[in-house]
This record gives sequence, structure tokens and C-alpha cells, in this order.
Amino acid sequence: MWTPDPNTFVTIEKKAADASAALGASVNAERQRRIEAGKIIDGVHVTGRGEDARNLMSLALAAQLRLASGDTETTTTFRDGGNVDHELTPAQVLSLWQQSAEYVSALYAASWALKAMEPIPVDFTSNDHWPS
Repeated sequence: MWTPDPNTFVTIEKKAADASAALGASVNAERQRRIEAGKIIDGVHVTGRGEDARNLMSLALAAQLRLASGDTETTTTFRDGGNVDHELTPAQVLSLWQQSAEYVSALYAASWALKAMEPIPVDFTSNDHWPS
């Protein structure tokens, strides 16, 4: 007599959970794609690859130090995602960093909202679901 092994059965709930996890991972991938693509902020194409984010954070720290010492004029050359150089004052560097950080935070919030939906929309990559 054949006895089924309960470990070999895949329940409908497990299949649904696996599909939801895979879709959630796809939402995360879309969020990361959007972070890396970046956006235009005050005419500057800010991208969000790891090295770009570290560079902007370092420039923001240097800008804070300049401002703390009373230097509001020294410019920093920032090469953007389109390989265009911008001469930015310390205040402009800080503004660029702050707006970039706010954009990334908004992307995370959008991805969390999408993953909380049941079901996750099939068109989750649509710009309608993401901040611009």
C-alpha cells in the first residue's frame, strides 16, 4: 500500500506564498533599478549606484564642513549621470544630497506599499506606482 509523504506535497498555500515572495523580490528589483537610474534634481542627473551614493554623501559631508567654517562660495565639481560637470556651492551640494535621499526614501515607501497589497498589482513596474 502506498503511503503519501506529506513533505512531497505542495499545497496551494505554499505555491501562493512562493509566488508572492517571488513577486515581492521583483518589486525590490524594480525599486533598485529606479534607485540606480536616479532622477534629475535641479538640472543634475543624480544616479544611485552604490559608488555614486557614497560619492554624493562624501561631497555632502565636505559641504557641511565648508558651511560650518563659513565658506559658502567654494564650488565642488560634480559629474552627473549624464557625464555633465556641474559647479555646485556647498548649499547646492547639500540640497542635491537631501533631495536624492528623499527620493530614495520615497522609492522604498512605494515598494513597501506595493508589497503590502494583496495581490501585488501585475503592473507594479508602471510609473503610476512610483514617485517621479
